Amino acid sequence: MSKRDLLHRLEALEALHRQPTPAPLAGQETISVATIGHHTYEGPGHCRADIYGTICGAHRDEHQLIDEDDLP
Repeated sequence: MSKRDLLHRLEALEALHRQPTPAPLAGQETISVATIGHHTYEGPGHCRADIYGTICGAHRDEHQLIDEDDLP
């Protein structure tokens, strides 16, 4: 890939990032961005992790990705 092609792609990406965020679609729900870092996501679907008798139930995107090296 030439330097010119790379610069063209970067400029195209920057142009995309400058565009405003589109309005939510009808029926679209917002997912909380609260960080859940105390356990590993257990899917599929909503998290099925049992935390001291309570099922997490949070969406996969609400879980913080943690390196396995950082786990106790």
